[in-house]
Amino acid sequence: MKTQILFLLIITLSFQGYSQTTISGVVNDVHGNPLAGVNVYVEGSYDGGSSGEKGDFSFSTSETGGKKLMASFIGYKTWEKAIQLPSHDTIYITLKESVNTLDAVTITAGSFAAADRKRAAILKPLDIYTTASANGDVMGAMRTMPGTQAATDDGRLMVRGGDAYESKTFIDGLSAAKPYYSKTPDVPTRGRFSPSLFSGVMFNSGGYSAEYGQALSSVLILNSNDIATSDVTGASLMTIGAEASTARAFPNSSFSLSGGYTNMALVHALLKSNLDWTKPVESVNASGTFKYKPSARGMIKAFVNTDWGWLAYKAPDASGQTASLTNKDGSVYSNITYNDCLSDKSCFRLGSATTYETQQTIYNQYHINNNEISSELKFAMVTNVSDAIKLTYGASDVYLNYQQQIEIDTIADTYQLSVINHTAAVFAEGEIKFSKSFAIRPGCRAEYSSLLMRANIAPRMALALSTGKKSQLSAAWGVYYQNPETDYLKFNSNLNFEKAIHYIISFQTGEISDRLFRTELYYKNYNKLITWEGNNEYQPMNISNGGSGYATGADIFWRDKKTIKNLDYWVTYSFVDTKRLYKNYPTKVTPDFISKHNASIVAKYWVNPITTQFGASFTTASSRPYDDPSTPGFMDKHTRWYTDLSLNISKIFFLGDQYSVLYFSVSNVLGSDNVFGYKPSTHTDAQGNYELVPVKQDMKRFVFLGLFLNF
Repeated sequence: MKTQILFLLIITLSFQGYSQTTISGVVNDVHGNPLAGVNVYVEGSYDGGSSGEKGDFSFSTSETGGKKLMASFIGYKTWEKAIQLPSHDTIYITLKESVNTLDAVTITAGSFAAADRKRAAILKPLDIYTTASANGDVMGAMRTMPGTQAATDDGRLMVRGGDAYESKTFIDGLSAAKPYYSKTPDVPTRGRFSPSLFSGVMFNSGGYSAEYGQALSSVLILNSNDIATSDVTGASLMTIGAEASTARAFPNSSFSLSGGYTNMALVHALLKSNLDWTKPVESVNASGTFKYKPSARGMIKAFVNTDWGWLAYKAPDASGQTASLTNKDGSVYSNITYNDCLSDKSCFRLGSATTYETQQTIYNQYHINNNEISSELKFAMVTNVSDAIKLTYGASDVYLNYQQQIEIDTIADTYQLSVINHTAAVFAEGEIKFSKSFAIRPGCRAEYSSLLMRANIAPRMALALSTGKKSQLSAAWGVYYQNPETDYLKFNSNLNFEKAIHYIISFQTGEISDRLFRTELYYKNYNKLITWEGNNEYQPMNISNGGSGYATGADIFWRDKKTIKNLDYWVTYSFVDTKRLYKNYPTKVTPDFISKHNASIVAKYWVNPITTQFGASFTTASSRPYDDPSTPGFMDKHTRWYTDLSLNISKIFFLGDQYSVLYFSVSNVLGSDNVFGYKPSTHTDAQGNYELVPVKQDMKRFVFLGLFLNF
C-alpha cells in the first residue's frame, strides 16, 4: 500500500512539474530605482517569491487561466495586474509610495500618546507603577506630563489653566463620569481605575478630536487590554491593604476578576497627619472583565468596576471652630464595547457605559445625600475612503440624572435638588494625507442639551507637516463646549454652555524608543464661564454665564532612553499665564490653583545583576495666589514654591515563569513643608486682620511598601 501511495505521489508531482510556468520580472519605484524584498505572488495561491537586490524576481506556478498577479511592500501601494497563465512574458512592476505608512506624518498637536502604534509609547502601565511620585495612580503619573499643575493638594488633573472639572476621562472611547474617588476638603483624591487594566494612555492637553466633547481643557483616553494570552493569579500585600486577582485565557476569549481592601489606619498611626482623623480612609473594590473575539476583526469587551469607601476627620472651619466631616461613597462603573468591520474599508465601534455613584456627607449639622447616574451610548464608523482619506463619523447620547437631598439639624425641612439632562451629539472628522509629509484633519461636532434647551456647533482643524525624517510640525484649532456643573444647574437650568477656543502649535523630533523632544505653544480663550454672587459656594446667588478668561503658555518634554545604558528619564516644564473672571471673583485674576511654572524630572535606572529598578521623581512649582480679606487687593498674595522629591525601589523576582515585585517608595524625602494656600477665618484680631489658616498636605511624607505576587 505504501508503495502504491509513493508511486501515485511521484506521478502527481511529475505531472505538476511538467505543467508549471515560470513568472519573472523586475520591481522598481516611480523613479526607476530597484526595490528589494517586494512580495510578488499569484492571488489565491501559495505561489510567489520576493525580489532581489536588483529588483528581479522569479518563481514557478502550476496555476492556469486568468489570474491576478499581486505585489506588496511596506510603505507602498499594493500593485495588481490581470494575467493569462501560462505566460512567458517578463513582468515589469512599478510601485508607488503610500501616504498611509508607518513613517507618514501623524497629527500630534495637543496629544501625548501611549497607545498609538505609529508612535512609541510615552506612558505605559509599567511607567505609571514605577514613577516614584505617582504611587500607582494614573492621575498622579499624568501630573508629570507637560501642561499639568504639579501640586498634589487636589489629586485631580488641572490642565493649561483649566479647573479640574474641565478635564474628562474616557475608557475605550466612552465616558467615565466619576474617574476619581469623592473629593473632600483638604484631602487629595486618587483615580478610581488601576493602571494594569489598560494597555495605554492617550493624554490630550488640548485640540482634541471632534469625537470627544464636554471638556473645555483636556481629555484622558484609557484603552483597555486585549484578550489575555495566559492564566495568571496575583496577590498583593501592602502597608495600606491587600489585593487579589486572577485571569483565565481561552482560544478566543478571556476573563479576569480582582478585588482589593484599603485601610489607612496603620499609615496614620505611624506618620503624622495635619488632620484629626476619626476614621482613616477605608475602602473595598472589585472589578471584572470579559473579552471575546467573535471573528478575525471583531472584539467584544465588557468591564465592571465597583468600590465603596468611608472616611471621617476633624479640621478647623472658617469660624475658627473644629468642624467634623464624614463621607461615605460608593460607585459602580460598567463599560461594554463591540468593534467589528463591515468590509476591508469600513469598521464600526458600538458601546455603552454607565456610572452610578452614591455619596453621603455629614458636615457639622448638614446631612447631604447625592445620587447620580450618568450613561453614554455611542456609535462610530471609520471608513477608508481611499489610501489617503479616512473618515470618522458617529453619534452619542449622554444621560445624566442627579439627585441631592439636604437635611439640616436645626431645620425640620428637607431640601430636594435635581438635574436631569440628555446631551445628544453628532460628529464627523476626516483625515486627509496629501503626501507622507503633509496631512490635515478637519472635523465638526454638534450637541444639544435637553435641560439647557440649547445647541452648539464646534468646528475643529488640525494639521501636520514633516520637517525631517524624525521631526514634524503640528497645529490645531478648535471650539469646545461644556455644560455647567451640576452644582449650578441644580439651582438654575436657564444657563448656556461654557466655551473655550484652542490655538496650538507644536514641534516634535526624535523617537520615544531612544530620544524624543517636544515643545508646544498654546492660547486658550474662555467665554461664558459660570459666575455667581455671595460668599457661600454651597448657596450661590444670581448664577449666570458672565465669566471669561484666557490661558497662554508653553510646554516642553524631553525623554531619553539611549544616552546612558539602562537609564530612562524624562523632563517636563510648563509655563502658563492665565486670568479668569468666574465663580464669585470680583475681577479677572489668576485662580488660586495655578502655578505659573511647573517642572518634573522622572528617572529610572535598571540594575540587571540584582534585577532591581531605582526610581526618583522631583517636582517643583512656583507660588500660587491666594486672597487675604484684610488687604484691599484680591488674590494678590502668594505662597512659597512647592517642591517634592520622591524615591522608589522595585525588586523583580520570578515565581515559576511569572514575575513578581517588591516595591518601596517614599514621597517628599526632603520633608518640604508645602503650603498650597490659606483659608481666611471669619474672625479678626484687634487690628481687624483675618486669621489665615494654611492649607497643607494631609501628610508631609508618605511611605509605601508593597509585595506584588504573580503565580
